[in-house]
Amino acid sequence: MALPLQFKTSFLPLEINFLAENELITILPRVSMKSVELIGTNLPNLNAMRRQEIPLWLALILKAQDKCQIIPPIWLNVAYLKARYDEELEFPNRFSSLPWHWLELSKMLLTKASDDLTDAPHLIRSIIQDLREVRLVKSRKGLKELNEAYLQLDNLSLMEINEIRPYVAEVMDELKKLSDCVKKDDSMDMETNDYEEDENY
Repeated sequence: MALPLQFKTSFLPLEINFLAENELITILPRVSMKSVELIGTNLPNLNAMRRQEIPLWLALILKAQDKCQIIPPIWLNVAYLKARYDEELEFPNRFSSLPWHWLELSKMLLTKASDDLTDAPHLIRSIIQDLREVRLVKSRKGLKELNEAYLQLDNLSLMEINEIRPYVAEVMDELKKLSDCVKKDDSMDMETNDYEEDENY
């Protein structure tokens, strides 16, 4: 069955989650393990109680087996996220700096490793929701200021860009057509004026 048109111009959320799972994250192993060669990556030697960076998908597997503790990213706490939220309010024309996969990573860690977080999960969920909403309002406001050649999307995450991409692409296509028509009319007017000047001469 063919995908609906709106899904052909963007990633599915599951596809973005799959990409996010390859992000590196720090763990604190509870057991020692020898290196294991896997398809696409190698699991390094793990020494108990010695920090190690591994892909998130692997960290979640070890976490589910109670073989490691996940060390939360430095940005996944109430204080850091609240500072980014305040920054969003203070500067309405720009987005605060957050990781490329901040939404997906925070959701996975809140769901599968909430006991490893430094702050209460419900407080982190609340500030993430506030942050997500204010950034969504700003991105929609940005759509109203589109032109046919340029759109400022600095610091938006992949998931946020993906959500507005179908609308952006459609609007920019229409603006491009309108711009081309205006240029064509201007060109015709110039040719007409040149012709009239030649006639008068």
